[in-house]
Amino acid sequence: MASNKIRVLVVLVLGIITSITGLLAWQNYEQTEVSDASFLDEEISSGESVESIPLVPVEEETFSQNAPVIINVSYSPESISLSGTVNSEPLADALLLASEQLIPDGDIFKDFEMLVGAEVAVVQLVISGEVIDEEERSRVLTKFLSLGVNVTDQLIIRGSNRTVFEVIRDTPELSQVYDFFEAAGVVEDLLPPGQSFTIFAPSNTAVEGLDIAALQEFAELVQLNEILQFHVVPGIFLYEDLGEGMTLDTVQGETLTIAQLEDGATTVSGGHILTNNIEGTDGIIHIIDTVLIPGTIQTEIELNQIVYFDPILFAVGSPYLADSSQPILEEIATILINNPEGNLEIQGHTDTDGGEDINLELSQARADTVRDFLISEGVEPERIVAVGYGETRLKVDPEETAEDRAANRRIEFRVN
Repeated sequence: MASNKIRVLVVLVLGIITSITGLLAWQNYEQTEVSDASFLDEEISSGESVESIPLVPVEEETFSQNAPVIINVSYSPESISLSGTVNSEPLADALLLASEQLIPDGDIFKDFEMLVGAEVAVVQLVISGEVIDEEERSRVLTKFLSLGVNVTDQLIIRGSNRTVFEVIRDTPELSQVYDFFEAAGVVEDLLPPGQSFTIFAPSNTAVEGLDIAALQEFAELVQLNEILQFHVVPGIFLYEDLGEGMTLDTVQGETLTIAQLEDGATTVSGGHILTNNIEGTDGIIHIIDTVLIPGTIQTEIELNQIVYFDPILFAVGSPYLADSSQPILEEIATILINNPEGNLEIQGHTDTDGGEDINLELSQARADTVRDFLISEGVEPERIVAVGYGETRLKVDPEETAEDRAANRRIEFRVN
C-alpha cells in the first residue's frame, strides 16, 4: 500500500517538472521571436537595408529554352526609339532613364506593351541603329547591359569611309553572310567598280537556318555566289523608295518583288526587312530575316523532291511511260507553267545492267518521252531539252543490291 503512494507521488513530481520546463521553453521562444522582429524593425527604420540583387543575364543555352521578352532599341546620337514588350513597369522606367542618360538632348520615343505574367521571363534587348565610333558603341552597350538584360548588338558605325561590303564585315549581325560572300570569292569581284548597289543582307539567324546540304541534295551544283548575287540590286533603293508591287532586277538575273503588309512591314520576295538604310560609300544595305533563293533553284528543288519520293517509272528495258507516272508529270508541268523563269534540262539515267551504249540510248529515249509529255501538257518546247547520261552518273556506286540499281534508274531535272 505504501509503495503505491510513493509511486503516485513520483509521477506527480515528474509531471510538475515537465510542465515548468515546457513553460520556460515557450517563454524563451517568444522572447527570441520578438528580438528578431525588433532587429528587422531597427534595420528598416535605420535606412541601411541590403542592396537589391540586380538581374543576371541568362546564359545563351538557357536563354534558348525560355520564351524571352523582346525589346527593340533603335539608336542614333540624336534619338532613341524603344518598342516591343516589357514585363514590369520598373524595367520600362529604367530603359527610359538609360536612354535619357545616353542622349540628354535627344528625342526619346517609346511604344511598350506590358507582358502580364512574365515576371521571370528572360529580357532580350535588340539594339540597332548607328553610332559615331567604337567608343560610342561600347558606351551604348554598357549602359543597357547594366540593366541586367541580354543584348543583341546590331549597331553599325556611321559616316565612315567604308564600302557596303566593309560595312557588312563590321556589322555583328551580318558576320555570317559576310563569311559566305568571302567563301564564295565574290567580295572583290561581285560589284563592278564605279557603280552603286542595294544589298538585302540576311541576318545571322537567317543564314544559320539555311540548310545547304538539303539544297545540294535536290539541286545540282548549287553555286553560293548565285544565291548571294540574288540579294544584290544595281542602284540605290532607300527603304522609303520600296513600294507595293515593285520589282527589282538582281545581279543574278532574276527579279525581287516588294510587298507592303497590313501591319506596315515591308518584304522583299517574302523576306521581312528588319533594319534599313545602312549606308556605305557605294550603296545601301537592308537587313532581312530570310535567305532569298532564286526561283530557278527553288523550282529545281521542288521538281526533284517530287521524283525523289515518287520516281517516274517506265516499262522494263523500254522508254514507255508507266500509267502510274502520268499524274506526276502532270504536276511537274503545272509547276513549270506557273514558274516561267529558267530553262529545263531533263536528265535520263540508268543502272549498269546491260551494255553502256544500250543504256545511253535507253536513257536518252526515256528523257525524250518525258519531254514530249510535258510539251503535250502545255510547257513551251523551247524551254526544255532532254539529255541521256546512261550509266555515267550513278547515284549509288558501286551497285550491290536491287535497291542500288533502282536508285540509279531515274529521271532528274536541272533548271538554269
